[in-house]
Amino acid sequence: MKQKRDRYEMHKYWGKKPSSDLGDLVRKYSNEGETVLDPFSGYGVFCCEAYILNRNVISNDLNPVSNFINETLFDKDIDLEKVEKEWKQIREKFVDFNNEWFEWSVDGEKVILTSVLRDKDDVPIKAKYLSPGERKAREIDLAQQQAKEFLKYEEFQEISDWYPDEALIENSRISARKGMSVASLFTKRTLSCHARLFSLINQVSSGNERELLRLAFTANLANCSRLVPPIKSRGAMAPGAWMTGFYTGETYIENNVLVYFENRLKKAIKGKREYLSNFQADGLFSEPNEHSATYRITDFDAKNLKLANESIDYIFADPPYGEAVPYFEQSIIWNSWLRIEPDYENEIVISDSKVRSKRGSQFETDIDKSFSEIRRVLKSGKYFSLTYHSLSGYEWRAITNACVRNGFELYEFEWLVQKSFTPRQINRMKTIKGDVLVTFRKLSDIPPYKETGENELASELAIMIRRWLYEKPLDTNQIFLKVMEYIFRERIVSGPIDLLELLVNNFEFHEMKLWVINDKLDLQTA
Repeated sequence: MKQKRDRYEMHKYWGKKPSSDLGDLVRKYSNEGETVLDPFSGYGVFCCEAYILNRNVISNDLNPVSNFINETLFDKDIDLEKVEKEWKQIREKFVDFNNEWFEWSVDGEKVILTSVLRDKDDVPIKAKYLSPGERKAREIDLAQQQAKEFLKYEEFQEISDWYPDEALIENSRISARKGMSVASLFTKRTLSCHARLFSLINQVSSGNERELLRLAFTANLANCSRLVPPIKSRGAMAPGAWMTGFYTGETYIENNVLVYFENRLKKAIKGKREYLSNFQADGLFSEPNEHSATYRITDFDAKNLKLANESIDYIFADPPYGEAVPYFEQSIIWNSWLRIEPDYENEIVISDSKVRSKRGSQFETDIDKSFSEIRRVLKSGKYFSLTYHSLSGYEWRAITNACVRNGFELYEFEWLVQKSFTPRQINRMKTIKGDVLVTFRKLSDIPPYKETGENELASELAIMIRRWLYEKPLDTNQIFLKVMEYIFRERIVSGPIDLLELLVNNFEFHEMKLWVINDKLDLQTA
């Protein structure tokens, strides 16, 4: 499902949930003038929806680039006409420099390449360019001699503008290998153009207008890096999109920095204009003074929220995705250009990096501390909604156990369709699709709970699932919801359970994409 609101297409930050669903949550669990919190705000979609709906919001995230995005998104004191005028000045200073790098000769005629296919040794193989007056790019094969000449030209060029060269944190899961740096994610061509463009933005612009230009700049970085794969089934130069990690394949697509930045800037301006329209007389509110809500953007450690006890009326949280997305390690592509240093030590994450002490046991401890803080700042009897998508391992255990331990009573759950499915979710029909949305009510006292060993719980769940499947086949989503309801209702705290593994080992996955009882199993327990 495409995220339709332009204000949430301004940057490529991950994990954006559907704004219409989040707006419904705001209306359902809070009132105008009340205070809501997202302790893991990310892009800021929930808080932005709540702010537009006249709630006082606290948008919190420990990741510096998240706060940068939030500040640029929420700000209303910006002149978009000035942004466009300043961009014209920057473009005039930049266009010749950029074109010199992307100039090529085709049949004796000079053209500007819009994208180049390069192999793992950075040798140009194919390219696309636009001829004057044409809308469709032409694709050409690059002659070997031309490629050699360009590589020689590239080798002897010096980059005079500043660029970041921080080392990536080694992590094989995200293809961050020893010796890799932020600069190594780019070719010399795109690194040089990015460095000059960033320098010009900082020289020509200032204030909130500059921040919007810098937002568009960071949003465009991956587009013009070595991280753009071709979708070979659609053609050698059909561009894919950077999702996560720093993997570069046998070939990659190098995009023209100026062309792609202008597209990103248009998205940023369009999104900002759409956001501001909500506060104008012909927008959501007929009179400007009808919108009296405030917003705060904070960078508190979620394990130590510096907020008063019972000061929040409603909380929404999309907790860290365990080992699926090491946000800070991947955000280095943005944070480094903005010259901001993340607090890696206090990040809540499971990381495969050997240089970080971020394993599953630490993740569970950190999640429990953050949920304890959520309980502390939330008013008694008020509601707390969260989303998560994992069927296995420490993430599911950590979040589920933290809810039970901290006295949250299950109130409602449903499926929250996310912006796009991960390749893993698309390709593996046995996994859950999308995120589950769970809403809890804070109990005034923490009721007792039952601690169960993982083997004991696995046996218990296998019996329960067999009973459910004896009545009718179920898909993975249906089983997941039933298991969650059972654990929360019985207030069970357990060791790590891999629910998908339990299903695979005990039941059959029918060709109709439903789980059924394995005929070999003894059905007496059913």
